[in-house]
Amino acid sequence: MHIPLITYIARFMLLFGLFFVFAETSTYAQRSEIPDVSGHLIEDERFIEDVQKAIDLVYNQQFEASLEILNPWFETGKAEPIRVFWNGLPIWWDILADLESEEFDEEFITLMELADREGDMVLRRDRRNLDAMVIKALANGFLARLHANRSGWYKSLSHGRQAISLLFAIEKLYPDVPDVQFGLGLYNYFTAHLNDEYRLVRAVSWMVPSGDKTEGLERLTVAAEQSAFMRPEATYFLGHIYLHYEQETELAERYLTGLITDYPQNAFFSRLMLRTFYQQREYGNAMMLNDSLIERFEPLGHAPTMEELLTMRGMLHYRDRNYDRAEEFFARVMALRPELQKGEARHQQMLTRYHLGLIYMRTGREAESRSMFRSVRDADKNSPLSDRARRMLRD
Repeated sequence: MHIPLITYIARFMLLFGLFFVFAETSTYAQRSEIPDVSGHLIEDERFIEDVQKAIDLVYNQQFEASLEILNPWFETGKAEPIRVFWNGLPIWWDILADLESEEFDEEFITLMELADREGDMVLRRDRRNLDAMVIKALANGFLARLHANRSGWYKSLSHGRQAISLLFAIEKLYPDVPDVQFGLGLYNYFTAHLNDEYRLVRAVSWMVPSGDKTEGLERLTVAAEQSAFMRPEATYFLGHIYLHYEQETELAERYLTGLITDYPQNAFFSRLMLRTFYQQREYGNAMMLNDSLIERFEPLGHAPTMEELLTMRGMLHYRDRNYDRAEEFFARVMALRPELQKGEARHQQMLTRYHLGLIYMRTGREAESRSMFRSVRDADKNSPLSDRARRMLRD
């Protein structure tokens, strides 16, 4: 399928938005009493120490605990853009937990735009204020990523450009800001990747800056090993790059396994690792991880997480031709969200219905099989699963 050049460029831009999407969530901290602040928070070693703790709590889904650490800094009156931005982080993880739902988009966009405006107010008084520049970059980076997830490429590109512009300004004014290796690493790797991989990008290479993949990976590795703030994001991107771009599965799994070890309550990272095992045909590892994740997350009752975990378990049993067990788990997926059985195009629901169609076909229940294939065909006309279901109905 042809993808417009602007899509590649927008994705490229939002990657730099990601430099600040978590890069300077490093901008927050705490003491038992209101600290005396004379300069930029991001350059205060006490603040950095507290942010390290708060970031780990955020990634492990402990948002209230992170606020307890940061509230004394917020009470200084010098951290309003940071406070507003931080309030959006729990909503961001609600979005990541179920990217197919847009339930939380409006609230998140409102907070990120407010954080951006709060940063503007500070910069009107102090044009070189590092804290405000970082928060504006963070907010625009998050907005770029969200709009890209919703295929809003124009808005994604616009916010991504603002984040990139701020990245270069910060590098110029404050070259020693911690974690800059992360942003520069993404910059170097993905600009090189675009030029290497896409003929259309090479044809207009004057629009796209040059880069160096090796340097990019080296910078990201430094961030993953030494960064005060960006260890989780740098680790995630190294795993993503080595898995999907460099095809170095062993390295990818090392980084991704580190994430689920360090942040066991973060279902997003656990689900990512599970998909990785399945995509790499490491079915034994996938089954063992799937078992532990169902045990861990089922008591929490989060439907999108269980939807994926149970679907994956059904697919693993289906692959082993254990159709009875596969049907049992697929039935549990359907029961999670009975209101979605009338054609709503959730990916896990479509996978479930497609595989149930195959099971019914293989066990002689032709009418039930065709009913399932029809529901997949009609749920999302643009889905590859819809095409596969259509072919099954013709056979």
